[in-house]
Amino acid sequence: MQQIFTNFTNMALKVHGIRMMGSAALNMCAVASGHADAYYEYSLHCWDMAAGKIIVEEAGGVVIDPEGGPLDLMSRRLICAASEELAKTLSKELKHIQFPRDQ
Repeated sequence: MQQIFTNFTNMALKVHGIRMMGSAALNMCAVASGHADAYYEYSLHCWDMAAGKIIVEEAGGVVIDPEGGPLDLMSRRLICAASEELAKTLSKELKHIQFPRDQ
């Protein structure tokens, strides 16, 4: 829990604003539509990310693992962003959290 608050605090000091809509799909669609620049989350499940990943990528955005590599849908974590540069920048800023993999 401390890592989640650390990430939130670090981001809050460096960004214009933080918005959480309560749904990974809605947050990812906000990035795809240009209403948000980026979204990161830990503790998601594969069904929370799968459709959003396609939508973001079809809109020209990027979806990666928070450590900077390709997204692993079973890892329960992601960064999606309007650009690869922004996704990589977020990756460097986040304190990474490991959750048990989806089965």
